[in-house]
Amino acid sequence: MSHGAPGGSGGMKQVRSPEIATRAWTFGFVGFATSLVLGLAPAGCGQRKTEGGAGPAPSASAATSASAATSADPPTTSASVAQAPPPPPSEPVGSGVSSFVAAAQTEACKAQSGDIATYLQRGEVTAAGREGAIAAAWLIKLAANKPGAQLAFAGFALDAKQVARARGIGTANETAPRIFSNGAGWTLVWFDGDGLAYTKPRWETAPAPVIERLSTVSAANADDVALAATPSGAIVAVAPFNMDKAQLGLFQFAPTDAAAPAVQALGATHHAHEPRRSAVAADGTGYTLAWHEGDGRIVVSRFDLAGKEIDEAYTLAAAPPAGAPARERVNLVATTKGAMAVWVEGDKILARAVDAAARPGDKTWLVGRGRAPALAPIGDGALVVFLGQEGGKDDQVLAVKLSESGEPSSTGMRISDGTGPVKDPAAVTPAGPRFGFLWTEPMSNGVSTKRAILRTLESSCIP
Repeated sequence: MSHGAPGGSGGMKQVRSPEIATRAWTFGFVGFATSLVLGLAPAGCGQRKTEGGAGPAPSASAATSASAATSADPPTTSASVAQAPPPPPSEPVGSGVSSFVAAAQTEACKAQSGDIATYLQRGEVTAAGREGAIAAAWLIKLAANKPGAQLAFAGFALDAKQVARARGIGTANETAPRIFSNGAGWTLVWFDGDGLAYTKPRWETAPAPVIERLSTVSAANADDVALAATPSGAIVAVAPFNMDKAQLGLFQFAPTDAAAPAVQALGATHHAHEPRRSAVAADGTGYTLAWHEGDGRIVVSRFDLAGKEIDEAYTLAAAPPAGAPARERVNLVATTKGAMAVWVEGDKILARAVDAAARPGDKTWLVGRGRAPALAPIGDGALVVFLGQEGGKDDQVLAVKLSESGEPSSTGMRISDGTGPVKDPAAVTPAGPRFGFLWTEPMSNGVSTKRAILRTLESSCIP
């Protein structure tokens, strides 16, 4: 099950597609931007800042789409937004999870594992699952005199055995790629020197997948771009918008419906001030966005399917005081009740639930201590996977289940075996009745190269 660098004459070659998608995005967003200029007050004008929200909306709403963005209608206030304001951010509740059971020693987990790549110099990995299968992608360092990395892709059954051999997809920069399930297939998204690229790889090695790109989304903004899969399988992206990057634009691309536009501009934020490090979650009724403000606050807002934003964004986490521990990027995942937000302050992993109208829950919970959290939906809540200390060993892959309110379970699960430290963020994905976990760790003591490990287990065994 071990595989070196995919490539050679048998690997899949990069194919540059026509710039249809880029032109569609450019023309759509130009029309969208024109509607913003003509129909909306400038973002940030007349805003008031409160702990309950980021300020009222301008006098008009965002355009509903790129094709119908010639004017803007006054916003409508939903019943959920008209309710009493959510509670202000508070000190974290709880002491965090400190007790973990080992997945490999838990019989009910029926854990299956395999090395999917070896002798890696990079540690960026991504995984996506569906009923019966898991797709994975990772980066392979190119020669020392060449910048960037090769992007590799492979497919696996739920017992972690390979069903689609590893092959090279294209050249990427050293930003972690993202892969998503889109029903019967997959969508792989990454950044290269020309910006955002994507393709829909298949199990078969031929023909080579067509690589499309959104060159207007610059690789320079990669840290501020958020991606998520929609229920239909299309990908929703949030990226800095306008010359001064004072707004975040929301759009869809890579649709599964051949009749749908390749790229569709949806809306833009109107409550943001110096937004950066965004996150997005998509569900059947719209999109939840979160981002970091210039003053350090984390703000959350909601868009409907047509791209109309709610009248007021809410403060998820207050601006940190001077000298406070560093606050890392917020993560979002859609839940049955809205979304779950998770972020790190120092070594504290914090969680706060958000309802379907983007209203934060009553409490911010301390999940545990560690770093590099990843999120996946489970039941009515979420599963947080992070690197932390367990059994006297640092940098283990740990998992904690969160209820719909964000409250962590009393016991977590150690996913890795504890044989070596896991230095790079792990990936997690639901796959039918099982969960897949993907991470890299040193191949042995004193060896700098890494192996990528895929472990699957029954979701019902996670405490």
